[in-house]
Amino acid sequence: MSAAVIRQLGEELVTDEVTAIMELIKNSYDADADWVKVEVNLFDSYPNENKFYKDSSPGYILIEDNGFGMSEKDIWDSWMKISLSFKKKFKEQGKETPKGRTPLGEKGVGRLSTQRLGARLEMFTGQSDALKKSHVAFDWDQFDDDTSLTSVPVHIDNFSKKPSEKGTTLVVTNLKESNKWKGEAWDRFRGQISQMIFPFKEKRLFEVYLKLNGLSVDLDEVNQKVRDNSVARYSFSLTDNKIVLDGEIKLQKLSGGNKRDDLIFFENKILPDSGKDFFTFLTDPHENKKFFVPNLKYSDAPAGFINFKREIAFSELSKIAYVEKAIEEENSDETDETVKRKIEIADPGNFEGEINDFNFKDSQEIESAFDSLSEFKRLVQNQVGVRVFRDGFGIKPYGVGGQDWLKLSDNQTSGGSFYGLRPGNVVGYVVISAKYNKNLKEKTDREGFVDSPYSRNFFRIMEYFVDEINTILESTRRSYSFYRTNLAQTSVGIQNISDSFSRLRQTSEKAKKSSSRAITVRYNLANVSNQVKEISSKRTENGAQNPVITSLLETLTKVLEEAELLLTEVESILNEAKILDQHVEFLQPQIQNLEQQLTDFSELAGLGLTAEALSHELTNIVDRLIEETEKISLKLRQKGDVDQGLVKIYIEKVRSASRSFRKQLSHLAPSLRYVRETKDSIVITTFFNEIKDYYEERFRGLIDIKVEILASSVNFRMNKGKLTQIIDNIVLNSEYWLLEKKKGDPQFSPQIIIEVQEPFIRISDNGNGVETNIQDQIFQPFVTGKPKSIGRGLGLFIVQQLLESVGCDLILLNKKNTFGKRYVFQLNMAAVIER
Repeated sequence: MSAAVIRQLGEELVTDEVTAIMELIKNSYDADADWVKVEVNLFDSYPNENKFYKDSSPGYILIEDNGFGMSEKDIWDSWMKISLSFKKKFKEQGKETPKGRTPLGEKGVGRLSTQRLGARLEMFTGQSDALKKSHVAFDWDQFDDDTSLTSVPVHIDNFSKKPSEKGTTLVVTNLKESNKWKGEAWDRFRGQISQMIFPFKEKRLFEVYLKLNGLSVDLDEVNQKVRDNSVARYSFSLTDNKIVLDGEIKLQKLSGGNKRDDLIFFENKILPDSGKDFFTFLTDPHENKKFFVPNLKYSDAPAGFINFKREIAFSELSKIAYVEKAIEEENSDETDETVKRKIEIADPGNFEGEINDFNFKDSQEIESAFDSLSEFKRLVQNQVGVRVFRDGFGIKPYGVGGQDWLKLSDNQTSGGSFYGLRPGNVVGYVVISAKYNKNLKEKTDREGFVDSPYSRNFFRIMEYFVDEINTILESTRRSYSFYRTNLAQTSVGIQNISDSFSRLRQTSEKAKKSSSRAITVRYNLANVSNQVKEISSKRTENGAQNPVITSLLETLTKVLEEAELLLTEVESILNEAKILDQHVEFLQPQIQNLEQQLTDFSELAGLGLTAEALSHELTNIVDRLIEETEKISLKLRQKGDVDQGLVKIYIEKVRSASRSFRKQLSHLAPSLRYVRETKDSIVITTFFNEIKDYYEERFRGLIDIKVEILASSVNFRMNKGKLTQIIDNIVLNSEYWLLEKKKGDPQFSPQIIIEVQEPFIRISDNGNGVETNIQDQIFQPFVTGKPKSIGRGLGLFIVQQLLESVGCDLILLNKKNTFGKRYVFQLNMAAVIER
């Protein structure tokens, strides 16, 4: 075949100079090298008397390592054969290098990277204890359309070396696009290479050295000093089906933005007791019912605040992907098509990582550790992002150049005093390996992972970590705001908004009275001031010499002048205070309107969740109808006539779909009426039989729904639409988790049980139960075990709000299922029972 095919292959597989250099660096790692040197020289010729190309243009790129090198046999049998790599078989056999490394390469095309850099390649390589070093040279420009692959000239020779000498040196000459190694382009290259090398220096197992035109160039790195000045650190891992997240949040995280009021509050109310009082409030489920965070520990570490740990079994995550595998049995025939198969979670393999969160505000710690705040910011911002490293080498595009693969920008809030993870404020890493994460395969062009159940589960786990961190941060932010409000109320004894309005009106009245008195005070002050001036003037005319009285009169004059200025300021404040009652008249209806809007929001959001589920079901009905219509249309086009039996079947299916439409819409109708707050006398037996019929139609046998009514004579007095939404939100939550469980266990038979026993309604299912980490927060807004891209964390919060609006309540019973999880929701309906 044409030699040009090889050149074209290299151009497609190696997209840029960074990828080219990284492929060659990874080859050095695979060769068990301790280090690799990368040198770019734009002005000199490579100084080696054994080089083959003596007439190359000035300039070269050198990649040198101290790995185990190659023999001449290795060169001919492996290196010179494209896509032939001993590494692939080496990995498949589970072997490791003497230093315990699993090779990163396996496709056998990494050597094509050199053509991205320059036309001519020379390689010098030798092994320990060998007496000869091999030398290979060829020119990529000779891989053209008019030359067959076997005709490309290759020079190979060898020469003596010391037995102790080992390693490989690649020299690329006749460089392409030398401008890419100058000025801003070089700075950009250095920065990109820095991002592709594991940034935490203390944890590196392999060193990369960089030179430009003979001068050493430092790679950006994050040392322990930088990490110690983060405001929060989160460590995470997947180990043998267990997902673990450890967090450490420092007190400085609470200092928030640069608003003066925020800083004053932090310095006056948080710093003095190192945040202990706020911690008590943050973790109190009674005083901070809506936003409290359980399972936190107060940190006694210097500048510390809270520590937390979250654990969950991989199998308990929702939206995870599965793979089907054959069950290995003794004496089984590989050709037997009836081989039993099983479904199991697509395990991406054990991995770990860390995210460091920074804010760029000056502090004593930063001042003592760095020359300036700007130096600290530069060090952090050069490495900003969360990147994925396989055995110490970055995988593009994850986190490189600020790429936000974790979608942290989607979670940004405008909260000034406390905020979640932001893409411009975090430096982190995820560590995977060729040995333990072989199912996370990279694309041939090295631009990310191949899409597979394994990579999807890797991303799902990372999404879980981000969601958990942001949930804790958001709850802390909301608690912080609530804490400030509580302190303000307590310090002046304010009971509620009405009390605050009353005080404002009283202040306005006092200001009006004081304003009248201020006029009298100003008149008297002016008289006194004039009298003092008159006395001083007469004493001067009479030549009075008493220095004590003179000094006293001068002081008195100054005091009177200051008093007059102060009175002017007081009058200005009183003028503002006099109209506070007008502000109250404006604000009071606005706040009442907001309170009503919040109530309406809960009701309409509940309606929205019900409608969302309904729209999905209606879409399924329409899809089935379209499918049947397409079938009969096809037969009409093929035959011109259709059997009457088929037409009757089609008509019956249309009728069935119409009935389903009617049933779905009738389920939603009461919810549309409830906005007028009509109260109905709801017969419990009839209502729950309707609920059962609706969900049997919806589930179509996938989930069994069981209704047990132990109080058939009880009626509820409330809006039927509101009760429908309450039941819907709980049942739809069960539906989601039961179907998730069935994905991993096709033999599982999901069931939902609704039990009515005066005055309670209890709803449960036979799934895994409520995740332990969130069971105490399950009714808080924005708390959910679902991925944030799917679940809003509002369903149960809205249920609670709707129940509270009619005097009822909702709890998660302490009763546990066989998995050791709480699983029964109990609604206390005593307030709406008709007597």
